[in-house]
Amino acid sequence: MTQEEYYEKYGSKIAQESERLFVDEFLYPLLGSNIESITPQYPFLDRTGKTRRIDFAYHGTKAAIALEVNGESYHAEGIIPNELFDDNLFRQNEILRSGYVLMRFSYSQLQSPQWRPIILETLRDTFRLHAPELLTEYSLTPTRLQEEVLQALNFYRNERGWQKGIVVLPTGTGKTILSALDSMKPDERVLFMVHRLDILAQSIEAYKFVNPTIRVGILTGEERRDEQNCDVLFASKDTLRQPSELSRFPRDWFDYIVVDEVHHGQSPTYREILTYFTPGFMLGMTATPDRTDRKDIFELFDYNKVYEIPLTEAIERGFLVPYSYYGLTDNVDYSKIRHNGKKYRTDDLERLLIIPERNAAVLREYLDKGGGDKAIGFCISIKHAERMAEYFTQFGVTAAAIHSKSPTRDDDLKAFRENKTQVAFTVDLFNEGMDFPNIRILLFLRPTESKTVFIQQLGRGLRLCAGKDRVRVLDFIGNYKRANQIKKYLSKGTKASDVEGGGRKIEYEYSTGCEVIFSAEVEEIINRQDAQELGVSKEELEDSYFAFAETLGRKPSQADLNESKYKAAVYIRIFGSWLKFLREIGEYTEASYHYPQGTHLGHILSLLKVFGSGNRDGTHFDDEYIRLRGGLGENRLGTYQRQIKYKLQAAMELGILPDDRTFADGTDYPLELTTLGRELYNAFRPMLDRLDLDFPRETDGVPSTRMHDNEESYNNAIRDHIRANTGAREVAYRVFLKMHAVRQMLAYLYHIIRAAEVERGTIYDQFFQAPFVRQFCDQEGIDEATPEASRRRCPFLLNILSACDVVDTERSKITVRKLLLLQSLVKPYQREEAEITAARLRAIAAALPASPEKLDDENLSIARELFGGTFLTAGYHLNEFEIVED
Repeated sequence: MTQEEYYEKYGSKIAQESERLFVDEFLYPLLGSNIESITPQYPFLDRTGKTRRIDFAYHGTKAAIALEVNGESYHAEGIIPNELFDDNLFRQNEILRSGYVLMRFSYSQLQSPQWRPIILETLRDTFRLHAPELLTEYSLTPTRLQEEVLQALNFYRNERGWQKGIVVLPTGTGKTILSALDSMKPDERVLFMVHRLDILAQSIEAYKFVNPTIRVGILTGEERRDEQNCDVLFASKDTLRQPSELSRFPRDWFDYIVVDEVHHGQSPTYREILTYFTPGFMLGMTATPDRTDRKDIFELFDYNKVYEIPLTEAIERGFLVPYSYYGLTDNVDYSKIRHNGKKYRTDDLERLLIIPERNAAVLREYLDKGGGDKAIGFCISIKHAERMAEYFTQFGVTAAAIHSKSPTRDDDLKAFRENKTQVAFTVDLFNEGMDFPNIRILLFLRPTESKTVFIQQLGRGLRLCAGKDRVRVLDFIGNYKRANQIKKYLSKGTKASDVEGGGRKIEYEYSTGCEVIFSAEVEEIINRQDAQELGVSKEELEDSYFAFAETLGRKPSQADLNESKYKAAVYIRIFGSWLKFLREIGEYTEASYHYPQGTHLGHILSLLKVFGSGNRDGTHFDDEYIRLRGGLGENRLGTYQRQIKYKLQAAMELGILPDDRTFADGTDYPLELTTLGRELYNAFRPMLDRLDLDFPRETDGVPSTRMHDNEESYNNAIRDHIRANTGAREVAYRVFLKMHAVRQMLAYLYHIIRAAEVERGTIYDQFFQAPFVRQFCDQEGIDEATPEASRRRCPFLLNILSACDVVDTERSKITVRKLLLLQSLVKPYQREEAEITAARLRAIAAALPASPEKLDDENLSIARELFGGTFLTAGYHLNEFEIVED
């Protein structure tokens, strides 16, 4: 049943605006055609015999559900008459007495940006628990991050033919849900492989959350069920690797294999399984920040990295909540605790940490800074977890010790998930795979001696949850030897600054909205502004944006907004994406600024010559032809003015003309060469003087952008000139290679194509579909390029690379001649610290052309993830290399 058909059938019973809003924006998006099972104004008799009506009712085999929407009048004591208020309470009790699962919502809640996601999540959980048959197949909408990864998976699989790949996402961003969204297709078999059994149940639950109707199979040492008669087989790698088990499955039995927590995949047990099966696609997933085993992991997957985003960027882009981290002293003398070089002895830790004074301090800080909210406490041992649970329970805080040896583990986990327990104390059980989105407090009750463990524990609390603005981390390690390490774990970058009186100090930069405080005495200051942002309206965001733009005197970027009242992540959360926000307020960017269209290098040389002369009067760049803000003439004059605008925008993007977007409306725009443009003019002047760079005039006197020579001749002219002139080459590289789109084209050719030859048609079809290009366009507010637009925009970038002696361009294909290495091309993700990237570039330069042993395992893995598994071997397809320092 469609939404229109539902209204045709029940429209007369859905009279209030609140009820229509409930149907349009909550019920139908969740249930789709299954909404036909929901009956509005369903009658029932109360105990007095009076007929009552339920706003929306459902009667399933598992449960009956009543959904009540309080309309435009408030149902609260003091606002409506006492008699009516009492009658409403009686009616609610009668609904419950009749056996319904009752959910009530108000009209103001349905409208509130703060409450809407909570209501949607509440409804989805209600249907999932009591009426899973109502949820449409694949009804779960991917998060923005999951959507980006799904697009990347489809691109590499469909356009590049990859049969395996790795996704690196921080803990809490929904990797299991992502794999379910990508893998579950009709009539295809999926293998989901885990290394620990305690992850298995939650993985099954996640897959059923995406599709409640799937047939599940299980293969572990403790249970086997429907192994070969299922849609998804959840298997323990220790069981599946046994030869007797593997032999039961043909090599091509599975269409899709998911390897969870693939950072364990370098072990021989995994290799035996991964090399046995030949699925259509194999996905590896990991969140590990410790890359010591990175080379081995990626080698198993042919160095095919599908997507990676670091924790700091995930927080800044709004995919995870920010954190407030408190490093709290516990007065433990760690000099009395023996250390074996890697970690402290557990028996010593138990002796000095399991003491009443420390337990009392932990409880006091938890109640003070945590307010009794849902928490996980990470302990040094099972004994420690049990003692902490006993102590908290003794003082009225519901707590449980949940660990692998607990006989009541499953029941305790269920109670914790259902919010019947406030605090779960554990050892390593929750480090991986266990997701509790509504965790608000993390208690680190042991010294953190591993970056991997630290970030995994932190990730337990960073997951998004409706109504949650941040996670508070109370770290009781008291081990100041490791304070600097923890700062490094949390920071997104560092910088050195001079100290008064001599010397230098390291300053750490943290993700936007995050707090790091190393003081036991400092009281927690809750960031009320961030809490309010969850309920901010679109109008408030628009007003704030335009006010900030007026202050800047130009259009703000996402980075600019992070210094304003509302961070970019708030705009993205409320509007759905940065591009959607800019489109809605009419501020999206013309793509021709970033990806010039209808332009070749002859046009740029002509512009350079005319503007460099200092006199444009009467030329084909006369003021008569320049219209950057509309007001185009009629017929061919208007067409030419539009074409000139594209040439000027290309020059702005190259940095040889000032960018008109940086000047406020009403101010004078200096239409003249920039300092860099003047340098290029002087460097190219001998060539400019000998080339025919005129725009011929038609019979109507209006010039044409069709020049005397073809575009390839201008590429060759620049190539020959910079080959013979080192100074000109240096300036040309600074102009051409700083252009963002040119670097994207290099990344596409080196990172994605990974071959000496590529068809032009392939570039036109794929370039704007490449994940990093799509992400850039979304962030900058650029409309998605159509195939026709791609054919108008890509040639300019290829012409630049031809002029820079990187590629040879032919009518139907492009031949890549050499590897031009820049810092931007050796980054595993865009926000990596510049010093780390520069060091990697130097290391790769020293290892070229075929000395991989000169790189450490981490950098070798990253290099091959980017450039392919044959990089730095004799089999790599490019023999000529050039390093370009930024």
